Amino acid sequence: MNNKLFVIPKPNPNAKLRLFCFPYAGGSPAIYMPWSSELHPEVELVLLQFPGRGARMGEPAYVEMQHKVDELLAHQAFLTEKPYVLMGHSLGSRVIFEVTKHLVENNAPLPRHLIASGSRAPHTASVKERIYDLPHDAFVEELYKLNGTPKELLEHKELMELLLPLLRADFQIAECYRAQATTLPCPITVFHGHDDIEISAEQLHGWQDLTEHKIDIHYFNGGHFFINQCRDEVLKTVNQVLSRIV
Repeated sequence: MNNKLFVIPKPNPNAKLRLFCFPYAGGSPAIYMPWSSELHPEVELVLLQFPGRGARMGEPAYVEMQHKVDELLAHQAFLTEKPYVLMGHSLGSRVIFEVTKHLVENNAPLPRHLIASGSRAPHTASVKERIYDLPHDAFVEELYKLNGTPKELLEHKELMELLLPLLRADFQIAECYRAQATTLPCPITVFHGHDDIEISAEQLHGWQDLTEHKIDIHYFNGGHFFINQCRDEVLKTVNQVLSRIV
């Protein structure tokens, strides 16, 4: 697939299922890259690379959810050509909900499953203070507190100057986007960190409003970035979900 949006670390033309993985705010395909050799053998991993990162560093990062959705829908044929599952962490979870909602409206083939990791339900209001438009030093200080950006990167002034526009853009989407509640026909599995104080029980269980099926919630040790802290356990659970579909 010769397209900058999709990164396929280990192409598998005979795969029966594709898993599309969406990063959190400020994240890149590198988050999921190590998964490629440990996924179910009949699953092809496809990573999403939006503007502002990796090979697309020179492109302005999107500041609205609809921009991400529009680009994905422009490649709807590839997205839906095989049975597929969508997974996202944090902001990525809200992206997969929004794109699935549009696929329903387009009468397109739908994901067999959604895996929403580390995110409040997208129709619930965020109770966090907005940070994307803070002055430089205050914004960087908030990034330290969130503990999702490596400390060595935050302390590298030249790299941070390059990355700050991307981080601000992603946080703008994360903080300003709120979905209209829509009940999807797709099953949803929810991943949550035991110590994630950013998401209330009401926001977590709000995912139930968005599917015709009973949601399945899996809890992991760690905070908001348990996907990194509990990588092996998360991947094991992902494979369990996929094995029921392949």
